[in-house]
Amino acid sequence: METDVLVVGAGPGGAATAYHLARHGVDVTMVDKATFPREKVCGDGITPRGVASMLRMGVDPDDPGFERVKGLRVYSRSATIELPWPELRSWPNYGLVRTRHDFDQLLVDRATKAGARLLQATEALAPTFDDGWVTGSTIRPAGDHGAESSTVRARYVIAADGAASRFARPAGVRRDDSRPLGIAARRYYRSTYHPGPWFESWLDLWEGDLLLPGYGWLFPVADGRINLGAGLLNTFKGFKDISAQRLFDAFATMLPAEWGISEETADGRVLSGPLPMSFNRVPQAVPGMLLVGDAAGAVNPFNGEGIAYAMECGELAAELVRDALVLNRPGIAHSYPLVLRERYGRYFSIGRGFARVIGKPALMGAATKYLLPKPVVMNFAMRLMTNLTDGRDGDLQDQLMYVLERVAKAS
Repeated sequence: METDVLVVGAGPGGAATAYHLARHGVDVTMVDKATFPREKVCGDGITPRGVASMLRMGVDPDDPGFERVKGLRVYSRSATIELPWPELRSWPNYGLVRTRHDFDQLLVDRATKAGARLLQATEALAPTFDDGWVTGSTIRPAGDHGAESSTVRARYVIAADGAASRFARPAGVRRDDSRPLGIAARRYYRSTYHPGPWFESWLDLWEGDLLLPGYGWLFPVADGRINLGAGLLNTFKGFKDISAQRLFDAFATMLPAEWGISEETADGRVLSGPLPMSFNRVPQAVPGMLLVGDAAGAVNPFNGEGIAYAMECGELAAELVRDALVLNRPGIAHSYPLVLRERYGRYFSIGRGFARVIGKPALMGAATKYLLPKPVVMNFAMRLMTNLTDGRDGDLQDQLMYVLERVAKAS
């Protein structure tokens, strides 16, 4: 089998890549070992950045499967504050929630309707090479180790196989241990509590009187359930001693009893997974192959957001690969890491500093105690942590963000 572009993985990053290639007439094939729809560990929250990417794929935000949210409600022991999304020219003023079970299917459908080919229940085993250039992949039916493998030949390959990506390793892609890594766990509940049109976030998690490193979230799902989760970064020196399960249990226990968070109201198991942040997979491109989404470590170190960055990277990779194909200039595609660095490098550099602060519970506890009650500070913090800005042409907060990014080292 031959195709112009082979996309390994059909999550948000892979589906966005395939959609933006297919709509320009590129012959593109997606391969995924799962059969859609399928479960995925995620908070299910889509910030205005993610909404913007979704709209560019032609997804209807008024679909009844989406729960619309107008901002972030932040809790600590000392204060609670509500922070509406900023009114900006560059981004929508609302977020959404939808389970990845449904959302990923929706994006895959957009890609296939645009002309992409989908091979589901199919495992991409390893890249194939010709004189150091990635030329495709061997594939076989997922889970059938006795099945004969076949080869898909492609002019370019996109590795979008998620946080546990193994596909790109034979091409020399490795993890950069200097960049942060998170773990997160989530579970659905059919609780009587509903947060209204808000993402809810906890910046200090307590196990009795012990302040744990990490953060918690509670997001409303359109079918009446809630998505409850907690995350932890490896910038905490005792990272290996605190499991995602322990953090999740401590968070669930500290919530008010009247919210009904219990085994009786749980809908499914606690599921956990890694959060590769700040492009902690390097390089993001090798000859013939580009990495997208979690496979590239494209998760925001400020807030663990991955959906928006996966879709943005996929759109960017599609644009570069399409131009490389049309002009027969491979160098265009392989400028991808430089473009990523220009677009996200300075911001992610600031985020890594924030990740180090989160890794110090005492410092984070003091920050939430004294800064959380200050609306001006927290509104700016929200813009910074969600990367929502109109740039240097925006208001004073936008201009401050622009200055911070200019001062930061792009890496």
